[in-house]
Amino acid sequence: MIKDRNTTVLATDYQSTEQLKKFVTHCTGVKLTPVQNNGDAFWISGDKRGNYIDGPKYYKIVFGPVTQVSYSNGRSEKSGYGFDIQSSGDYMGWSMMGEYRTMIKETMAEYRAKETA
Repeated sequence: MIKDRNTTVLATDYQSTEQLKKFVTHCTGVKLTPVQNNGDAFWISGDKRGNYIDGPKYYKIVFGPVTQVSYSNGRSEKSGYGFDIQSSGDYMGWSMMGEYRTMIKETMAEYRAKETA
């Protein structure tokens, strides 16, 4: 269980790494390279906005069981399956997580709009 980091819960029921990776790739266009000896972790080298100039081993995404903590309106936790973004600077990982959450919300809004049309 990944906890106390930059995490996002995508599902409460079990989702495999491959399913989570496919969803995040569809929503964000993330470009992933496997981390050696860890089937749940990938280096991020870019996304639908372009390639990162920092190189492929600066940001890492790890899929699996996570706990997401929110501090808006008090402290709340939710657990499930999702991802964690790690970087050498906490702010950079936190900022990238916010951008990915926004991209996921936009993609889901577009999907819902197509379904209701």
